[in-house]
Amino acid sequence: MRNWPDYVRAQLALPELTPERESRIVRELAAQLEDFYRDARDRGLDDEAADAFARAQIRDWAGLARSVRAADAAHTRPRLDRLTDTLVTHASSRTGVSLMFADLLTDLRFALRQLAKTPGFTLVAVLTLAFGIGATSAIFSVVNSVLLQPLPFPDAGALVRVHEMSPRFGRFSVAPANFFDWRAQNTVFSNIGMYSAASGTFDTGGGPERVTGGAVTWDVFSVLGVEPALGRTFRAEEDMPGNNGVIVLSHSAWQNRFGADPNVLGRTISVSGRPVEVIGIMPQGFYFPTRDAEFWQPIAIDPATATRGGHYVGVIARLKPGVTVGAAHTEMTAIAERLALEYPNNNRDESAEVVRLHDQIVGPIRPMLMTLFAAVFVVVLIACANVANLLLVRASVREKEVAIRAAMGAGRRRLVRQMLTESLVLACAGGALGVLLAHLAITPLQTLSAGSIPRAADITLDGRVVLFALALSLITGIVFGLAPSWQASRAGLGAVLKEGGRSSSTGGSRWIRNSLLVAEVALSIVLLVGAALLLRSFSRLTGVYPGFDADPVLTFAVSLPSATYPDEPDQQAFFNRLLTDLNAAPGVQAAGMVQTMPMRGGYVLSFEIEGRPIVDEGTDPSANHRVVSPGYFEALSIPLVRGRYIGHQDTAEAPMTAVVDQAFADRFFPNEDPIGRGIDIGNGTDGFYRIVGIVGNVHYAGLDANASPTMYVPFTQEVFSAMRVMVKTAGDPRAFANTARQIVRNIDPALPAYAIDPLADVVSESVGQQRFAMLLLGVFAGVALFLAAVGLYGVVSYTVSQRTQEIGLRMAIGAAPSAVMRMVVGGGMKLALIGVVVGIAAALGLANLVASLLFGVTPFDPASYVLTTLVLLAVAIVACVVPARRAMRVDPIIAMRQQ
Repeated sequence: MRNWPDYVRAQLALPELTPERESRIVRELAAQLEDFYRDARDRGLDDEAADAFARAQIRDWAGLARSVRAADAAHTRPRLDRLTDTLVTHASSRTGVSLMFADLLTDLRFALRQLAKTPGFTLVAVLTLAFGIGATSAIFSVVNSVLLQPLPFPDAGALVRVHEMSPRFGRFSVAPANFFDWRAQNTVFSNIGMYSAASGTFDTGGGPERVTGGAVTWDVFSVLGVEPALGRTFRAEEDMPGNNGVIVLSHSAWQNRFGADPNVLGRTISVSGRPVEVIGIMPQGFYFPTRDAEFWQPIAIDPATATRGGHYVGVIARLKPGVTVGAAHTEMTAIAERLALEYPNNNRDESAEVVRLHDQIVGPIRPMLMTLFAAVFVVVLIACANVANLLLVRASVREKEVAIRAAMGAGRRRLVRQMLTESLVLACAGGALGVLLAHLAITPLQTLSAGSIPRAADITLDGRVVLFALALSLITGIVFGLAPSWQASRAGLGAVLKEGGRSSSTGGSRWIRNSLLVAEVALSIVLLVGAALLLRSFSRLTGVYPGFDADPVLTFAVSLPSATYPDEPDQQAFFNRLLTDLNAAPGVQAAGMVQTMPMRGGYVLSFEIEGRPIVDEGTDPSANHRVVSPGYFEALSIPLVRGRYIGHQDTAEAPMTAVVDQAFADRFFPNEDPIGRGIDIGNGTDGFYRIVGIVGNVHYAGLDANASPTMYVPFTQEVFSAMRVMVKTAGDPRAFANTARQIVRNIDPALPAYAIDPLADVVSESVGQQRFAMLLLGVFAGVALFLAAVGLYGVVSYTVSQRTQEIGLRMAIGAAPSAVMRMVVGGGMKLALIGVVVGIAAALGLANLVASLLFGVTPFDPASYVLTTLVLLAVAIVACVVPARRAMRVDPIIAMRQQ
């Protein structure tokens, strides 16, 4: 403190002293006095006593300063008096809350000035943080919208799904008769409803169009807790066969198809050729059971005739207040056990399961999203380490400034606080830019995740995400700023002056920089290993042969309304003509149909093999079931192993025939030829289907699922009113889309061909989740690798600048440039190798976290670890060579002259 009067006198004695310099002296003195005030408070003094202590320091310094030599008095006394008065006034108003606020403004202004002096450093630091915080905020927006936000229903936490369960099939859909028993016997639900997906053909002036909707029990809207925006929903009496000629429209359908006309209520419209009355419009934003549902009609199942053998409906319920999911599950399991005893032929070994609706929707995607969130958090840590290293280098350059401020009386806490303020300014600037980058990433994320992530359309940058970004910015500012601030505040004036004006680099700061660099490399290795594992997994997955050739195939759907095609002969006649016209079209090589498209799951039916008695009821074998037309196998290039395909001779009047795949033959006829054997399929028909052929295996459930045994029967012997058409073309299948629409329109102008897609796109969509995870983790790994390279380059460059005299001396006494190159590169690569070893160990320890996302690759795949190591080391060598080449060009004479 005794140096202050001399310092003030020296400043006042300068002839070029300006008002700005006087103002700076006041601010510096005031800042020191504020440190006195805080020290007094830390020692237990109250505000009044601390303020008195600060004022005493002013008086003491003023007295000391006024005792300057007489020779200086005439020159300095007036200025010193003015400064003292200003300082007293300045300090007197800076106590309590006002002192804290003024401190903040002072530190903030100083931080902004300091950062403005080094625009290059500021830009690099802000951009580094922006990428890290922006990427994290973008992924958090996905996690927030998909996992954290409740479903758009009142009291959505009380909504549950109820499934049937069996040891053989696991969770599956519900038989309508079982639903009615559940409704009558449960005591845990305030409401319980049944639904299924539906579709219908609308024609509102622009031609027929197939529209997705839902078939629901009359009280499903009450279960969901949603009232219509206009009109009403269904009544109980309308949920019966023959009385269900009513329809409720979605808000979007009302706007887009009926021009938001309120007079549409009560109007009769045609849906799939059947007149129905519009009775209600649901509110904007409501969707169920799928986001694209545009209408709802009563499911109209009579409890007296409901089937117990067909499982095809979903069940949704609302828990009574105070009832837990566990309690509901216990009761529904007990009801299912009673039904199994009462109806052993259909319900044998069947149970029930209750799960929250939110968990049902997002549960499967949760592990992937949390893995991505952890990965992007690693990117933030790497960014923090990078900026911390930049700040350490910058602090080393500013050691003289900091040491002089400390020698003039600035406390260590004051210095740390000021440098932390600079760090927080950088972090907030990076966070603000990061929020902008996250906002720009929302649309690409929605596009990339569409079809692979539930609720992808709900992804948005809301207030919670902005608050998350703000909190992340503040935390990162403290994390990456604390070590450099603390290290810089330890600088001593004597040590700095001994460096002859050059910045010093203490062992402590060097150790921190090296440690941060090792951490960067290690974290980058973890991300790179994860990305490599997912890349190899995705390559294995997409390399799986699905069992058919999708590239030349166009697929579309046709659904025949019961109002105009009520009988099976009419339906068969339409589909036969459709196949005939398609095969006659130019460029068509083959055309066929199937009731369930590949990659979209399907039906599993039990069957009985002729001549093989069932030992125990309920243990009969089961297999995938497909209804196909002639030409289906040829259109998809499914190979014939033995026998023949289903052909035109397999009519409704001909003996029942079936084709099975190789997996079916291997499992159920391991030591015999299945050709000619009979199977009795549980599809409602009587008698045995005679096996006439064996075809290759097809991955119907997805590329990541094993090809399950499958049996095919002719569509003429098991008629479906909705079929998927497969057309193998000679050229680009997309070019045939308009022709397909026109062929369907020529047969029946009221029917649309819908869901028209190249089959290759369907296969690609089936691996959408894996692609989403691989691409994002790959991007994060690339950013991490870049940041690690920048960090390594920065540390090596700074080391070269600090060792310029040493390098010059080595070269002066005969060291070859190649030796300098080896010395510099070796020092950097030593740190990189340590980081690689630490990173590989960490990656091995965390490998199981991505195990659920992998296909055909173990979490400990050696190739992924070797490839990752080679890539990072190659990048590290480049990052080290650039500053090493600069070191080789050091002029020994110039280097030796540096002081």
